[in-house]
Amino acid sequence: MQIRTKIAIQFTIIIAFILMIFSLAVYYTSENFRKKEFYNRLHDRGILTAQLLKELKVTEKDKKKLRDANKTILSKLNVEKVLMFNDKDELVYASYEAESFLYSPAFLKQVRQNKYVETSDWDNQLTGSVYTDENNKSYVVIAEATDIYGKEKLQNIRNTLITSFIIGITLTIILGIIFAGQSLKPITEINKEITNITAYNLKQKLTVGDNKDEIAQLANNFNQMLERLETSFELQKSFVSNASHELRTPLAAIKSEIQIALENERTNSEYKSTLKSLLTDTQRLIQLTNGLLQLAKSENRENSMAMKPTRIDELLFKAQEEVQSLNNDYKVTVDFDEIPDDDEWVTVNGNETLLLTVFTNLIDNACKYSPEHQADVKIRFNQKQCIVAVKDNGIGIPESELSKIFEPFYRTQNASTYRGHGIGLSVCRRIVDMHQGKIEAQSEEGKGSMFEVTLPHL
Repeated sequence: MQIRTKIAIQFTIIIAFILMIFSLAVYYTSENFRKKEFYNRLHDRGILTAQLLKELKVTEKDKKKLRDANKTILSKLNVEKVLMFNDKDELVYASYEAESFLYSPAFLKQVRQNKYVETSDWDNQLTGSVYTDENNKSYVVIAEATDIYGKEKLQNIRNTLITSFIIGITLTIILGIIFAGQSLKPITEINKEITNITAYNLKQKLTVGDNKDEIAQLANNFNQMLERLETSFELQKSFVSNASHELRTPLAAIKSEIQIALENERTNSEYKSTLKSLLTDTQRLIQLTNGLLQLAKSENRENSMAMKPTRIDELLFKAQEEVQSLNNDYKVTVDFDEIPDDDEWVTVNGNETLLLTVFTNLIDNACKYSPEHQADVKIRFNQKQCIVAVKDNGIGIPESELSKIFEPFYRTQNASTYRGHGIGLSVCRRIVDMHQGKIEAQSEEGKGSMFEVTLPHL
């Protein structure tokens, strides 16, 4: 079922419910008003009959005159009968002639007790009143009639309400379909535009319209999603292209060395030299492959990444030991600006393996790019954050390139003579982002650099 049809049906049901409640309220109010008004008129006519009877001598001739008067006076009420009983439940007057009169003594007793009673059957309404004359004699006056005109008016109201209800529902259905179609027309246009968007034309955007309603907001969000997808695809293409380029260099070197070695017979020492060169290139290839794997893992931002309380100082000492064990001439110092009173101030909720990768990369870079192969690491903290600064006195970073160093495979011009592939800093930034932290660089060419990692502590 189309959304337009669903909206029209739901809107029709709501309107139908409102109209039904309104119609029932009008009908119920009209019926109550009709009954009350008719009861009052019956009561008034019954009392009037009693008063007229009091002024006449109670003879058969007078009663006949009164019956004739009742027929004239009460004709508008369509009165069927008016009965009057004394305190002995004896009939003293009837507005019509009959051989017998049916009445309930229990009803007469109820009227005397309550002074006034209203009741009805399927067709007639009946009132019972107590009337007391000047001699302090009490009578029960019963007036019964059918409200033909009132019921006709009520029937007219009922027919009008039913007709109005049917017309209202019909108009609601028609207008609901029209207006729902008009309201959903932008979505229809969006669907048409979406069908034309593929992985090869992500630059195509949806029409936003007036940019004010929810549909415009949906189009905006979809356009932003397309931009993120486009960025992701571009990153993927760049990753594949750069990775292929970086892998091709050591593979080409290995191939060339093997070809040269196979061209002529070599001595044992020459073969050993070739194997050592191959081993160096292989190690470079392994480092590059590990870097690419780290970069790929850092792109995975799934919530399933294991997080636990991790002490930053212990991680830094592990990174120090790891870097120095791989490079005997590297010197790394780790120190606090001030000793923390609470261990939680140097404890973060993070993934130990990934954070160790961050600090290992930063420390290794600091040692690699400084003549003394030395890195100074400082730990400080505040009320909310733990801050690690890695400083060196190396070649520094040109100011014009400082904003690009965290891009994958980017290397500054003055670092081209050093081993590396431009992967480490990109990995560091993404891991720090995953931990809701930030990494910043300060550098001056020829004087060294300082990288500062800020992470929220427990």
